[in-house]
Amino acid sequence: MMGSQGKFFRSFSRVELQTLSFVIFTGFFFISVTLLVLSAGHFVSLPSLGSWLSPRASPLPRAGENDTNNQNVDLRRKPLCDTSDRRADICDMEGDIRIQASSSSIFFVTSSIRNTTELQQSWKIKPHPRKGDRPAMSGVTEMSVGYLSPKQDVPKCDINSTVPAIIFATGGYMGNFFHEVSDSIIPLYISSHKFNGEVQFLVSEMLPWWMTKYERLLKKLSHHEIINFNKDAMVRCYPRVIVGIAFHKDMGIDPARSGGVTMFDFGRFIRSTYSLERKTATKLQGANPEKRPRLLIIARSRTRRFTNVNEIVQMVGWEGFEPVVAEIKKNQSIAEFARLVNSCDVILGVHGAGLTIRTKLLLLTNLIFLPTNAVVIQVVPLGGMDSFCYADYGVPTLEMKMKYLQYGIGVMESSLVDRYGITDPVVINPKSVQVQKEGWSNWTSIYFFNQDVKLDVDRFRSFLIHARELLRE
Repeated sequence: MMGSQGKFFRSFSRVELQTLSFVIFTGFFFISVTLLVLSAGHFVSLPSLGSWLSPRASPLPRAGENDTNNQNVDLRRKPLCDTSDRRADICDMEGDIRIQASSSSIFFVTSSIRNTTELQQSWKIKPHPRKGDRPAMSGVTEMSVGYLSPKQDVPKCDINSTVPAIIFATGGYMGNFFHEVSDSIIPLYISSHKFNGEVQFLVSEMLPWWMTKYERLLKKLSHHEIINFNKDAMVRCYPRVIVGIAFHKDMGIDPARSGGVTMFDFGRFIRSTYSLERKTATKLQGANPEKRPRLLIIARSRTRRFTNVNEIVQMVGWEGFEPVVAEIKKNQSIAEFARLVNSCDVILGVHGAGLTIRTKLLLLTNLIFLPTNAVVIQVVPLGGMDSFCYADYGVPTLEMKMKYLQYGIGVMESSLVDRYGITDPVVINPKSVQVQKEGWSNWTSIYFFNQDVKLDVDRFRSFLIHARELLRE
């Protein structure tokens, strides 16, 4: 009896404990819900509570949340133009874009702007990548870029295009081959190659000789009519417009900013454009004395020229090269000169981009026509310009998968010794010239435009030996 009573008592206790736990849990649950309702009353209306408790309902926004989100969308809108780069301002627009060249205006027509301040926002752009260079930019047309609402006086489209447009200027230092390539051709390639020819160019400050000179290249980049921006009376409408062309660095491309495109790709593009046959330079194997790589000596008629070309030619031949002297012809086409450069394995020249003569294709800028693995030898005159020369030509050479050698001349190899004397600061301390009044102007006049080189062939011979070794790699 006692055993059965004890068993009953223990069973009752377990049920009682389970019931008690349930009651306590339920009590805490309702207390929590009550507190939650009281606190939530400050933020949501009571009719919303059912929706909040429903397992299929989405959380409701707080008061004014939709308005805030709309404002955030407006605040996050990407500006039409990026003026943060030190060398080039770029505007890139997609939508209903209208170009009214007669007023130098580009309009982005949109109804999505509710903010009056943003609608009134505009930019003044000069589409040439020498921002901050007053002499270069003084003749470049300034263009206005901004928004228009459909409710405003929107210019009617005379011509509707289905392809994008790029607006750029050929002003600046055109006529100087280095700047033509570095300031126009490479930036235009960076900006337009991704369209595979399906893009239209509108050119401001269009230079007829420049258009003729680069006609083949322009047709490779664009399969459409090129428009003279300054003489265009039409209102042209496009789905996308880019104002300005992207500049990364002198004679260079930054793959991180170009979508992975490199100077090596640019070199292949150039060889394809001008139908250059040689893709790679001659590779020397073994000690075959019959193999004579072609070495191009860039001869100049005015400044920064070799004064002993014949002596250089003789020495080049002794070291196992076939010397080729490039005498710049006045009316020589870029395609003709490109074929000459491409036929060579080594190019030798004194640093410098050349004089501002439109028909001349000068110096080491012609490395863009060389085949892969060719060797570029740059002779650096006096003036403390070694790092400057390396940046201008050494880096692009290496980026195009070629080999680079830089030869700094000795004092006695410079014509400045004859003009100023061996003890003059111009010869022994070029930096002192830069700190004088009109320092930069004076410096360029002395070292760039009034200095020739008499190459010490005995001193230079080791560079030719090195060049042959590089052609074996």
